[in-house]
Amino acid sequence: MTQFKIIHHVKILLVFMAITLSACSAQTSTAPSQNVYTDTTNQPNDLWQRLRNGFALETLENKEIKRSEISYTKNPKFLHRITKRSERYLFYIVEEVERRGMPSEIALVPLVESAFNPIAKSSVNAAGLWQFIPATGKSFGLTQNGWLDERQDVIAATHAALDYLQALHSKFGDWKLALAAYNWGQGAVSQSLERNREKGLPEDFHSIKLPIETRNHIHKLIAIKNIIASPENYGIKLNTIPNRPYFMEVETNNHIDKTLVAELADISIDEFNALNPAYKRAIVKVKNPPHTLLLPVKKADTFLANLEDYEEPLISWQFHQLKKGESIHKISRRYDMTEAQLIEANDITKNDKIKYGQTILVPPASTRIDANISIVRKKPAMAMHDENSLIYTVKEGDTLSGIAKNHGTTVRQIKRWNTDNEQLSIGQKLVLQLTKS
Repeated sequence: MTQFKIIHHVKILLVFMAITLSACSAQTSTAPSQNVYTDTTNQPNDLWQRLRNGFALETLENKEIKRSEISYTKNPKFLHRITKRSERYLFYIVEEVERRGMPSEIALVPLVESAFNPIAKSSVNAAGLWQFIPATGKSFGLTQNGWLDERQDVIAATHAALDYLQALHSKFGDWKLALAAYNWGQGAVSQSLERNREKGLPEDFHSIKLPIETRNHIHKLIAIKNIIASPENYGIKLNTIPNRPYFMEVETNNHIDKTLVAELADISIDEFNALNPAYKRAIVKVKNPPHTLLLPVKKADTFLANLEDYEEPLISWQFHQLKKGESIHKISRRYDMTEAQLIEANDITKNDKIKYGQTILVPPASTRIDANISIVRKKPAMAMHDENSLIYTVKEGDTLSGIAKNHGTTVRQIKRWNTDNEQLSIGQKLVLQLTKS
């Protein structure tokens, strides 16, 4: 089959050409480079060192930063889980940040926003590595429908987030203000600056009035930067991340089962979903081809070779377009399956209303009767990973016991999923694993 092709090699070639041209230009020009990271000829083997080489934000010291440093380093296992999870995505993000000439600290924003969980959702419906709310995602062209949520797409969301941050930096002329606007909103930061201007006060991050949550958000990023810059000072040993691509892009023009992609690529469905979290259903539906799939570098060729020999249909599921008067009950009876299976297969929640013309996915016949057969769900292979995980933002007056009670869990569990720190700060993000009712 020729409907799939690897496109990452082309990108690597273009990057190599850009690096070569940059090196040649450096020999004939004395003008300083606009890129934060300038040593393109002798890249380190460890991605953490590459990040350190590009750190450019102002060094800050205050009680909140110190408190965040203690919070992150008090539980080394928690920090290890987050950094381990970042291995799939960090190289690509660092490449994009450097290509745009941005400080490399920007590549760490997903660590603060989502703990590098690509399917993380917040209490205000922000989603993905970069925690886009629906409206902002839409304004940056991120598709959101029943089949696809590009807020969770590794590549699309990264481009959108960096576009947004660059636009904010162009407006405010300061990266800390840009990050504050990313968290609080462009209009809110502009108004706060205007109030200082009218009062004759300084117009900078340290002087304007910001919500505690937003200021803490920047302080957490600085704390993480400090830990990565000198982990030995905090008694931390960071797991090495190879300074090379983790995934490659494969273009597809055809619908295909996610489980089939995983099978042909010789990877787990968890690994596929961790790299392709934007696909919300069991099928990668290609409405406007091509669509891009991400596969581990070492498995892309395996996938293409196995696909070439594969002679069965690429999808085993059926599409059923809802007719007037049809219900989940009627459809489930028609296909000899339980309502629960049909609801699970289509990720239908209590608040969802099915409507005329809507496409319903019907599982393969072999899975319809036996209620013990689980239907494929999106569950990336990571320590805190299932679709019921929630990013909770701490508010004034919150306590661990209160949060635990309100979300049906325990203080001990919350501390295990996050840090062991009893002290909460306004704006702190907690990862909660919610039991599905």
